Amino acid sequence: HISTRLFEAVEEVLAGGAPMSPSIARMVIDSMRQKPAENNYKLTSREKEILTSLSQGNSYKMIAAEFDISLDTVRTHIKKIYEKLQVHSQTEAVSKAINEGLV
Repeated sequence: HISTRLFEAVEEVLAGGAPMSPSIARMVIDSMRQKPAENNYKLTSREKEILTSLSQGNSYKMIAAEFDISLDTVRTHIKKIYEKLQVHSQTEAVSKAINEGLV
């Protein structure tokens, strides 16, 4: 019985699959179902607000006006957001925020 499963698993791997036990499959499915923690990047509430505004297509100037802060303050927040999310551009930040449910 075990040798049959072993041969089936080898055939599955050779066909490009990834055989796994039912308990491992259950763990994978459970981890996919869990929504990531909203603040797993340690974003402050202001950083989340700015990231949300950025993801709505607002420019730095619009964000500054929306939150009544200077353009330099917006840039500082954006820089910290990029560092925390480990991204290098607005597109990457917005994409990661949307894909991971941060906004």
